[in-house]
Amino acid sequence: PISRVKAFRADRNRGAPWNFNRVFELSSGEYFAWAAHDDERDPSFVSACVEQLVREPRAALCSGFAAVSIDPSDEILYIARCDSLVGLTGVVERYREALRRLPPTAIYGLYRSSAMRNTRLFEPVIATDIAFVQELVIHGAVVQVPRVLFSYRARKTWNTIDQDARMFLGSSGKPWWYVPFIMLFLNKCSRLIHAAIPLNVKLRLGTVLVVDQMVEMGVKIMLKMVGAVCPRAQREQVGRLLYRRWLANPNLVVNNEELFFERVCKPQLGWWR
Repeated sequence: PISRVKAFRADRNRGAPWNFNRVFELSSGEYFAWAAHDDERDPSFVSACVEQLVREPRAALCSGFAAVSIDPSDEILYIARCDSLVGLTGVVERYREALRRLPPTAIYGLYRSSAMRNTRLFEPVIATDIAFVQELVIHGAVVQVPRVLFSYRARKTWNTIDQDARMFLGSSGKPWWYVPFIMLFLNKCSRLIHAAIPLNVKLRLGTVLVVDQMVEMGVKIMLKMVGAVCPRAQREQVGRLLYRRWLANPNLVVNNEELFFERVCKPQLGWWR
C-alpha cells in the first residue's frame, strides 16, 4: 500500500555515496536492499532471498542471478552470478574471491542490516560500491538464489572518468590529482584498517589485497604492452585470447559473444580507446 512508502529529498546533489548511505540510515528493518529506478526485480525477489538468509544466519548478502542487458535492447548480454563466492566459509578465502570475481550487480542483492553496520558503507571514491561489498564479505558469507531474480539495464555507452566523478564524488568533474586505481586501493586499505576484526586477520587480508593489486597492475601493464606492439589487423583475435586467459570472470555466463566483446572485453583491454 502507498501508505507504507516514504519519500525523502536532499537539499542538493551530494553524490551517489551520500545518497546510498542516507537511504540505509533511514531504514529500520532486519534486511535491506537498494533499488535503482531502471532495474527490475522478480516479484519473489524479497521472499526468496529472505528465505536464504534465514536458513543461513551467518550470511551477510543474498543475491539472485542477474540478467544484464544494454539499453534500449531487451536482449540479455550475460547472466551474472555469485557461484564462486557461495559456500566459502573462510574469511580470507572469501575476501580473495570477492576481490577477483565479484560481479558488480551483487550490490543489488538483499543484505542483513546488522552486517552492513559493521562496514564503512559507501565512501566518496569511484567504484566504492564494489569496495563496500568486498568489505562486507569479511563480516558474513554470501548465499544465492539460483535463478534470475534481477534485471539490470546498462547504459548504451560507458561513463567517462569525469561522469563517474560527478556521480561518485558529487563534483563537476575529476580533480587533476585523482587517480581512480590508487584511490580505490587506498580506500580498501582504510576499510581493512578500521574493520572490527582481529589484528592477525587484518594482516592476512592486507597481504591478500596487496598481492591482488600487484597482480592486477601487472596484468594491466602486460595488456598495454601487448596492445602497443600488436598489429591492428590481429588485435581483435589476440584480444579475445588474452581476455579468456587473464580477464574472464567465471561468474558471468555470456549470452551474446559479439556484443560482450564490444561492451566488456574491449574496455577492459583498453586498446580501442
